[in-house]
Amino acid sequence: MNVAWRERSLGSSGERITGFETGATGPDAPVLLLVHGLGHWTQAAWDPIVPLLDPAWRIVAFDLPGFGSSEKPDARYDAAFFAAALDRVAAELPARFALAGHSLGGALAARYAAAHPERITRLVLIAPAGFLRVASVVYAVLGSPPAQWLLQRRPSRGFIDRILNDSVVDPRVIPPAIRERTFALSQDPALRRSFARVYAAAMREFADSSRIAAQLRAWTGPTLILWGREDRYIPARGLADTKIVYPAAESIVFDGAGHVVMADKPAECGAALRAFCTEEI
Repeated sequence: MNVAWRERSLGSSGERITGFETGATGPDAPVLLLVHGLGHWTQAAWDPIVPLLDPAWRIVAFDLPGFGSSEKPDARYDAAFFAAALDRVAAELPARFALAGHSLGGALAARYAAAHPERITRLVLIAPAGFLRVASVVYAVLGSPPAQWLLQRRPSRGFIDRILNDSVVDPRVIPPAIRERTFALSQDPALRRSFARVYAAAMREFADSSRIAAQLRAWTGPTLILWGREDRYIPARGLADTKIVYPAAESIVFDGAGHVVMADKPAECGAALRAFCTEEI
């Protein structure tokens, strides 16, 4: 489903971020900021569920630097890099807003909420990266020099299709236009460099899970965690590790959903997000 996003640019040449808005435009409208995951972009991540959210809300999203329509600088792509990007987007928002992130975006959203709890009204984490304790081994492998070289090689269309198919339970939920753009973006060496460097940084930054968990506990506000039971990329058992950080969080595990819960279960995911963001605190 296509969403009538209003597009804008943030920042100067070389580090420009492409932002998007839809929904309400009034100055008093509540705001929900959406942060997509690794290799994704705004429309691919959020178009399935945004039409199901409350039209009285101002919905804000952006393409992470290095991905989608945002510029792809020669940078480290570590936590500090993405935190700075998120700070730039948040600086354009009201004093308080709700925040939701998927996968890598979930890790970034959790860190932002912990660093700026006074600005966040609600936190939604959808299959968030960085919580599953055994994942540090995966990050170490993908951050190694041989894997970094492989990640920057030009992929075939068949490889991209396998990556997409494994992200969901039913590959038919991925529109042909999303497949085409994913493949086109994958042919850009700058995007492949960004992708590889995220894993290189993760090898360093997720090595000490106990230290990260202690930092993230600074956020104690309302939290919702959504996961797909058939997630092949960040298995749903990661929910237990996430709940260690957020013991009071609400959580839903969707049967028949993979890593991109928003594509496999748009109605259920959208309804859960809408209900959580509009309930009284």
